[in-house]
Amino acid sequence: MIQGWDVKETVFAFIYGWFLVVCAYFCLWVISDYLLSDPVLALLFLPFALRCGISLHITKKYWVIPYFAEYSVLCLLCFSFPELSYLPAFILSAVSFPLVFIFQRYYFGSQLKCLCLQLLLIGIISAINGLGIFSGEFYFTFLVSFTGGILIIPACYLVNDFLFNTNWLPLTAALVKKPITLRTKHILIYIFLFILNIYIQTALPEAFNRFSLFYLAIPIILLAFQYGWQGALLGTLLNSIALIGTTHHFSDLEITGLLLTLSIQTITGIFLGVGIQRQRDLNYSLSVELNRNKHLTRQLINTEESIRQDISRELHDEIGQNITAIRTQASILKRIGHSETHEKLAGTIEQLSLNIYDKTKGLLNRIRPRLLDDLDLHQALQNLFIELGFENQGIATHLTWQNNQNAQLGHILEITIYRLCQESLNNIIKYSKATDVYIDIRIEDNVHIRIRDNGIGFDVKNVTSNGFGIRGMQERAGILCGTFEIISNPIEKSPHFHGTTIKVSLPRN
Repeated sequence: MIQGWDVKETVFAFIYGWFLVVCAYFCLWVISDYLLSDPVLALLFLPFALRCGISLHITKKYWVIPYFAEYSVLCLLCFSFPELSYLPAFILSAVSFPLVFIFQRYYFGSQLKCLCLQLLLIGIISAINGLGIFSGEFYFTFLVSFTGGILIIPACYLVNDFLFNTNWLPLTAALVKKPITLRTKHILIYIFLFILNIYIQTALPEAFNRFSLFYLAIPIILLAFQYGWQGALLGTLLNSIALIGTTHHFSDLEITGLLLTLSIQTITGIFLGVGIQRQRDLNYSLSVELNRNKHLTRQLINTEESIRQDISRELHDEIGQNITAIRTQASILKRIGHSETHEKLAGTIEQLSLNIYDKTKGLLNRIRPRLLDDLDLHQALQNLFIELGFENQGIATHLTWQNNQNAQLGHILEITIYRLCQESLNNIIKYSKATDVYIDIRIEDNVHIRIRDNGIGFDVKNVTSNGFGIRGMQERAGILCGTFEIISNPIEKSPHFHGTTIKVSLPRN
């Protein structure tokens, strides 16, 4: 039962395909015959190209459809015009069969490769068509075949790409109920450019005829820029229809000029579109890679903070327990010792253990600030001044916080802002000899950070990045696709306006 259904389906596909190809083939022959004085030569223009284009893009078991359709039309023409000999057309059709067969074996891969193979196949078939079989000149016959090939075969490639390389949604009940939305913008663009082509051909003064190619290139460039190689091909088809439809003179010279115009603008348009499409694909790949790198970077920051948290927890537990044990032993030593030396040694041990505890606590806070888990960023920055001892050293501190939108910052962004401020304040404490420190944070679409002091400054060009942690700060800002700028006026060069200013801008999202 299933095999019988497959046979019926195959027969229906052959009949339906044959009917469509016959209609398209005959219509293209009528257009070609309209332009060319020789009905037999007209077959080489558009009809033969249609058969080659269809054969190149379908499996070999269906090749009988385009060839049988072509022979059907040729037989019809033989009966309609018995005074003409269509034998060369049958011969050329048979000769093209092995060529298409060979080229289809290598017809896969990138768009550029396929289009180059198309161009090579068109050139070979056009040369065979022009090799003395017809009474006309070789170059004119070659031009007719070549122009028809580059017009029709890439169009077949476009249709094949649209039908078989497009992700189609399954027709479900939900999709049937969904209203159809026409892409009015694209339709209007096509109509406008087509009218523009007709207007250029009909209303352009004769003195500007030689510049018509430049005018006709405008729609191709616009469509190529908007839709890639598919748009460029559509633009060349629109131009071709406009050029053919506005042709009034049918001398050999006029037809040759028309064919050359069609060939040049089609080749230029297609490869321009391919170039734009490749550039667009490259930009898309770079965008995907950039987003991937951003995601990996955020994971790296999360991993770093997680490791810091684990290390700080381990250090706090292990060193805290050991220091407590040392202090306990020192207290025991004080109680059991009867000499002044024992008491001094015990006191020294206890004091050293307290110093180790204080230093370790400071290091733990730098490794992983627990305040960010308990306080918001604004309060954590205020507490940072206290932890680093600015008040004890007589340094006035000023923190300005502007968040008019009450925007919520992500954890990674908060950590980065805290680290930048922490590193900057550490550098100020160690090296700047400043008396005033200002931190201004403004949260809008981006987070703008400005840290400045009135210290002695330094020469940015000569200072080593590792000494002041500038490289680390630059890397932290760069990880989040932010900007980092440092300006410093040494006191030797600018006694009245000395100090250092750091400006950082980070994207909020």
